[in-house]
Amino acid sequence: MNLRPTSEFNDLWRRQKSRAFDLDTNSSARRTLTFSLWGRLVTVYANANLSIYSAQRCNASCPFCVEELRPASRGVSLQSQKRIVIDDEAYFAKLEQSLEAMLPLCPTLSITGGEPSKDPRLPRILKCLASYPARRKTLTTNGSGLLDSRNGRRVIEHIAEANLHHLNISIAHPDQPTNASLMRLGSALSSEQLSTVVQIAKQSGARVRLSCVLLQGAVNSLEGIISYLEFARRVGVNDVIFRQLMKSDPRHHAFNSVVSFSDRNRVLLEPILDQVSLRSGFEFVRQIIGYYYYVEVWRHGDVAVVFEEADLGHLEDVKRSDPQTVHELVFHPNGTLASTWQPWDGILGPPAGVQNPASMEATVPLHKSR
Repeated sequence: MNLRPTSEFNDLWRRQKSRAFDLDTNSSARRTLTFSLWGRLVTVYANANLSIYSAQRCNASCPFCVEELRPASRGVSLQSQKRIVIDDEAYFAKLEQSLEAMLPLCPTLSITGGEPSKDPRLPRILKCLASYPARRKTLTTNGSGLLDSRNGRRVIEHIAEANLHHLNISIAHPDQPTNASLMRLGSALSSEQLSTVVQIAKQSGARVRLSCVLLQGAVNSLEGIISYLEFARRVGVNDVIFRQLMKSDPRHHAFNSVVSFSDRNRVLLEPILDQVSLRSGFEFVRQIIGYYYYVEVWRHGDVAVVFEEADLGHLEDVKRSDPQTVHELVFHPNGTLASTWQPWDGILGPPAGVQNPASMEATVPLHKSR
């Protein structure tokens, strides 16, 4: 794990965050790539990520759910926009078309959801992704299905065999009952189960990262962060990310329960970062500025500590100011490759074929009413 400092700290970036983003001067790639995508030229950020968005509805009901917040930031509900291809062969044909089309870019590949560890298609998705080059391959999960049996093997064993680079596990609190309550997740992993998962993943060469949202009444201070790092060490993890709840633009978002909860319970990251800068035991590594996110990487002993905040309103501002550049790629459950998390916006392909209406369906409600 290379955690040697790579840059000088820039205080202005901490204050301006993603507003300081400039693709040519301070982005991680500092360039775009133009190539032919199904017969038309597209310009894509060179470090773009391709997310494989699982069709499996999440078995948690987090009141701060990012999956629900993204469409809410565009004024729509998740239930109204999420459609899936129910025919496996049609789905995987579209996925392979999309992966083939991205070969000139060689993007990072991420499997996310929904809840991919509960997705019956996950073993085949993993095998499909293994056939394509990528700078990094990652799976993000709440962990609840990692010890489930799928096709005669535990899901974590399918993941280990796929040689992923990263396994991200979302855990909102180190105390298991508290975590289950915060995420409204009845089947959260115990600490012992989590240790087992971590050991199997690490033996395969995957780097496990725990992901914790900062919440009022939960992990909400530097002392709480340090306690969480001790928990991570106990379960064998040396990589943790702490996230400020995403912001959205009130001029455009749908004011639903997730937006309301996030606004009430958001813990601001900047004051905590100011404390980190003064706290012995933390060593600065680098800052990363994205087109709608800001990241600081620190070291605390043997643990990589990442802090991130994101602004979906600023994401829309960048898209309006630079509409010709694709910054991210999402393969949706309906078989569409798009440049946004909305399957109706920024559609890139694959080319439309003869679609059997029986192979498409709307998802059932993804969460109980709140």
